[in-house]
Amino acid sequence: MLNRIILTSLLSVFCISVTQAFQDDQVTLLKKLTGASPIMNGVSLSERYEQKSKEQAAAYLKQQMDEFCDEVTISSYSKTGSNVVGIIKATQKTDQWVVLGAHFDSVRNCPGANDNATGVSLIYAVGQHIARLQNLRYNIYIVMFDEEERGLIGSQAFAKRIKKEGVNLIAAHTIDQMGWDQDGDKGIELEMPTDALRDFYLNVAKKYGFDFPIHRTNVTSTDHNSFRRIGFNAIGITEEYKNGDTTPYYHKSTDTFETVNLPYLKSTTDFMKKVFEEMLIK
Repeated sequence: MLNRIILTSLLSVFCISVTQAFQDDQVTLLKKLTGASPIMNGVSLSERYEQKSKEQAAAYLKQQMDEFCDEVTISSYSKTGSNVVGIIKATQKTDQWVVLGAHFDSVRNCPGANDNATGVSLIYAVGQHIARLQNLRYNIYIVMFDEEERGLIGSQAFAKRIKKEGVNLIAAHTIDQMGWDQDGDKGIELEMPTDALRDFYLNVAKKYGFDFPIHRTNVTSTDHNSFRRIGFNAIGITEEYKNGDTTPYYHKSTDTFETVNLPYLKSTTDFMKKVFEEMLIK
């Protein structure tokens, strides 16, 4: 009996340590993308708009994703744009796919912390979590899109590519701006979900006790719309953009790491981990 108690305690400590390590990784990535710490020796990013800074960010993201994805490529679709595409393969035979994506570029002269290093750090953490799961029934694309700020160019290129390749995509889930929660209610918005996707998210929240507002909106101005336009099911997830609890530093030089509400980002990351567990585990 005593041995069992000791073993249980050790397992609990190990799980807490693993969880904390993943959270630390998420914050480290957020800092490096926003210039709060160097992304490589002697190099800190002040923005992710110019070509050189985007290439540095893409190389760093590929390096991080290589640690948990089965395959990672920097997929160039033009002279100015490249998506970072990771693949986590299903553990059973299937031709079905799910996309989890977020754009990594920023506007000019903007660190792009909330918009959209928060989204990138969220899908990175969820990707790490997915890679540890067993019995995955779908293949997963983890995609860091380029050139969202120039008109959803990166996500359009990726969506058109997989459409042309005949990929059997169940749905695309994209994250944009997930670091502001002034009123402290931890609320999120679901942008243009199908009824089935909306109900699925609501049911996951209820099942796991995520007691925060979940609003449905008609916002089409970010990457999820690239998939919907060509016939794929899609959903966008964001902070309370339409409901007025969104960053005042949008597209400004003041959109820095220090303005990100880390507990809020953790809350939504934890929620999205459960969303994907429920979706993927059979």
